[in-house]
Amino acid sequence: MKKYLEIARAYMKAQLIWRADVFVDVILSVARILFAWILWSILFEGKEQIAGLEFHTMISYYIISSYLFQMEKSAEISQQMTGMLRNGTFSKYMVIPVQTQGYFVAMEAGKLAFSSGVGFLATVLWFCLFRISIVHTVNWKILLWGIIMVVLGLLFMA
Repeated sequence: MKKYLEIARAYMKAQLIWRADVFVDVILSVARILFAWILWSILFEGKEQIAGLEFHTMISYYIISSYLFQMEKSAEISQQMTGMLRNGTFSKYMVIPVQTQGYFVAMEAGKLAFSSGVGFLATVLWFCLFRISIVHTVNWKILLWGIIMVVLGLLFMA
């Protein structure tokens, strides 16, 4: 387990070196949320609720789902793996003294830790700047199952 934590830490540090794409992702998510804010503001103008949802409920849902969507990297991972198999560079991972699958899970966990940290800061910034009250369910079972689904989704994605 210690080897996998070192792999994740190394790839997280590699993300810090030069990652303009992370900042572009943050800018695009901010723009996406801003457009959603404008759209929902127009739709909710003069109305308290639409289909049983209030404005802050809809914006909370959109910001949180945007943050979770930003963590979804399965297309990127599959393109990377396909490229390594085609180029013949995948064989270098066969001689590493760890399981290949564990190595790639640790590698993506390290990359994801950095990008999700930046995305989390952008999400918190949105909630603070626009004074959006976070709306969530009070049913702890639904919250627990939601967290379990996110963790399982990230694991299966890796």
